[in-house]
Amino acid sequence: MIDLVLSRHNVFVWSAEDWLKLRRDYRIIGELIGCLPKKPRQDVLSGLPLLLQPEEVSFLLEKKFARLIQYPCLQKPPSDSLKQTFEEYRNKLYIEQEECLKQERKKQVIGMMDKIIEGKKCKILGIETRKKKARKPLDSKVQEALDNIEINRQELLEEEMAKLPKLEKTEALVQTHTVYPWSSENDVEVTEWKYPSNYEEELRYKTYKDLWERGYYITSGEKFGGDFLVYPGDPIMFHSQFIIQCMDRNEEIPITKLSGQCRIACHVRKTRVYAFFSDDQNSITYQSFQWAESNILENT
Repeated sequence: MIDLVLSRHNVFVWSAEDWLKLRRDYRIIGELIGCLPKKPRQDVLSGLPLLLQPEEVSFLLEKKFARLIQYPCLQKPPSDSLKQTFEEYRNKLYIEQEECLKQERKKQVIGMMDKIIEGKKCKILGIETRKKKARKPLDSKVQEALDNIEINRQELLEEEMAKLPKLEKTEALVQTHTVYPWSSENDVEVTEWKYPSNYEEELRYKTYKDLWERGYYITSGEKFGGDFLVYPGDPIMFHSQFIIQCMDRNEEIPITKLSGQCRIACHVRKTRVYAFFSDDQNSITYQSFQWAESNILENT
């Protein structure tokens, strides 16, 4: 089952495999709110964790696609043994990075060894190696003397490697964990989810579930003043078609508010849809409005 991690009343997905499974198999989109590991300072694209809407969490739990968990151990100060484990792990990463840096430097030196040897020989003979001077062809005697100089490649490799500055611990890369690295199944606590808990939440959840069962992709509609945005396919490939607003069927909408909401929907090429419970409270009924060419609201 997919693990949904509860933290301070919000629910996250930290696993990339779970994120892909939710999107591909269950049409659950959520919202990526983290930075990309290799480009942490840009804000155009977001990465893990995935923040889920309360309706998405309730739906996944109801369908038994996932379980809701939390880590009580993260709410407590780390023990001495955990601190020691962490320091040992950090030192291990530092040593691995230092070795990796040496190996990369060694590859670079070996790849440039012929040029380094040539430069070494020229330095021994006092030959100018700057580009402007080096363009002139060498005298035959100078070339012969250059060819007769013997350079020990292994000693030169060691000499070049010795120039590599030591990697300081403060300069080492720090790993950001997306999964608690030292947890066991005993550290995981399956917890309860208390949503929906009132009439408004029940309406939102039932609306979300009904739209999902109709085959749509659903995301938050906050940026357009609604509860949900509804897509005919994956939002990567499709624009949303509907702005869904959940409301009580007996609630009155001022004409100015209705006009404004429909104009916004028209401006972004979407249809404003109001969702409410049917008379028997067992299903969801929809009422849509579009802005007609005659500037009169058209009830559809």
